[in-house]
Amino acid sequence: MSYCFNPICPAPAKNSPDANFCLSCGSQLFLKDRYRAQQLLGRGGFGRTFKAIDEYRSNKPLCAIKQFSFDNRDPKIKQTALALFYEEAKHLETLGNHPQIPELFDYFDLNGQPYLVQQFIDGQDLQQEIATNGRFDQHQIRELLLSLLPVLDFLHHQSPPIIHRDLKPANIIRRSSDRELVLVDFGAAKQATQTMLAKTGTVIGSPEYVAPEQVRGKPAFASDIYSLGVTCIYLLTQVSPFDLFDLSQDAWVWRDYLVDNRVDEQLGQVLDKMIVNSLSQRYRSAAEVLAALAIDRKTVIIDRVRSDLDIQRQRSIASATTATQTAALVLHSFGFETAKVEIVNTFWGGHKTVVKKSSGIALRYIQNLGGGVKLQMVNIPAGTFLMGAPELEEGSSDYQRPQHRVSIPAFYMGKCPVTQAQYEAVMGAKPSYFQGGDRPVETVSWHDASEFCQKLSQLTDRHYRLPSEAEWEYACRAGTTTAFYYGETIVGEAYPADSRAVANYRSEETTVVGIYPANAYGLYDMHGNILEWCADKYHGNYLDAPTDGSVWANDANSAYVLRGGSWYSKPSYCRSAARMYYQPDYRCAYFGFRVVCVSKNK
Repeated sequence: MSYCFNPICPAPAKNSPDANFCLSCGSQLFLKDRYRAQQLLGRGGFGRTFKAIDEYRSNKPLCAIKQFSFDNRDPKIKQTALALFYEEAKHLETLGNHPQIPELFDYFDLNGQPYLVQQFIDGQDLQQEIATNGRFDQHQIRELLLSLLPVLDFLHHQSPPIIHRDLKPANIIRRSSDRELVLVDFGAAKQATQTMLAKTGTVIGSPEYVAPEQVRGKPAFASDIYSLGVTCIYLLTQVSPFDLFDLSQDAWVWRDYLVDNRVDEQLGQVLDKMIVNSLSQRYRSAAEVLAALAIDRKTVIIDRVRSDLDIQRQRSIASATTATQTAALVLHSFGFETAKVEIVNTFWGGHKTVVKKSSGIALRYIQNLGGGVKLQMVNIPAGTFLMGAPELEEGSSDYQRPQHRVSIPAFYMGKCPVTQAQYEAVMGAKPSYFQGGDRPVETVSWHDASEFCQKLSQLTDRHYRLPSEAEWEYACRAGTTTAFYYGETIVGEAYPADSRAVANYRSEETTVVGIYPANAYGLYDMHGNILEWCADKYHGNYLDAPTDGSVWANDANSAYVLRGGSWYSKPSYCRSAARMYYQPDYRCAYFGFRVVCVSKNK
């Protein structure tokens, strides 16, 4: 279907996909002879948003088109609205290199009608998600905060800084391809200089979520913190924020609406401080909230991330001066939730498993694969670890020994296994048995995985390859020495293998990537979603194995190594030290892979 852009068209949705002119009003259905709208996504205060396709580009990617349409007849108000519309384009032009902010493709004016073209985010906004799935629990709220607070920190540290001013569930989209939260709608965003912060200005934002100082026209960085906090208590209760504040008590009463939905004291205190009315008593920055959530790691993590980002920006500026190099890597911090499983004794002499969750922060860069598909690459720091299984580890075998010390240089690794959407974007193929763009690609051989790396390297002029066995285990362990990065055992809340054990160790299929807690490096799905090909040839033990993290690829065996276990595996086959091997041309529904990126000379 082609949707007509004419705001007064009587039947805008009655056009065939290949029509050039609207059957109802005769308007041209193309913008700039390239953009064709497919459907109306929504209407806002300043216009309409369309899902569209870019017919000019060979792969015809989807995009989102915003059309300025403001029918207020007051010329001053209309001029203010128009200025805000173009201000959004200006913001997106500078902010679009962040993985959780839509990329700006184009903006222009046709016959006095302004348009903005940006990356289409395929997914549900949180307003839709809560209507479909119900209220969030405290673990989902932690994940939301850990995902979005680094985005606010990024905005607030721009030059000049930027305040979003309209943070609410409808402006947060969960991207289908990787389950990442994306912050949208920068029409209300405002550059924040000291002069602007002290000056009373236009009140913008959704009344239920706007901070008191913003109502008075004086938004601050903490105004975004307030709106995010109110978003959280709404998602926990599914009750309008207007009803969560008791005017007679002049206090928030959101806990009164937590029906069978416990929030622990630490998270509750963080939320309370985010939404306190007094600006002086509220968190001043996203970094402060992250530090409060990180508990024992606190501001050390934030300072380290900012220091690393400053170093990376300097390197990026330096590398940009070389015309033959690709676009410089830009690292962004991101937050995530980790889990640890502990076995504790009970007073009656038995024992039980307890899952303890905490938060972490890491650095990543985003590799754009085209068509709105992106690959997230996590920074894995250099270090030394003990590779292999100890003698007494349950389920281990001699082919996972002897343990030996390996030193690993820093590298980047895929945050998740390569997904089907990512594989199709690079290879143009859909080989998987269990279909789903945000599931791991499977039914791929070692040769298929290697070809993907070669094509991705050619497309990006960066060196992508399969990880060495040592790199994979080092990244999986993330500083742990237990059988799993969760601990010595695994349970369903932390990892799905517990339910598999009940069903004879076999699940029925793969799962969407990134839905279970990460390890301490911010990597997901290292245990039990899909077996992952490594670059190494298989050897029957680790005698004479490299100690520098390099690929062990002599011809001792024609088979190649797979790591991590799969949806089909027993839990013992999903351990950090567990290994399997198959011939490089073998394909099945539990073989996939993830990639690493290294410098050109490695």
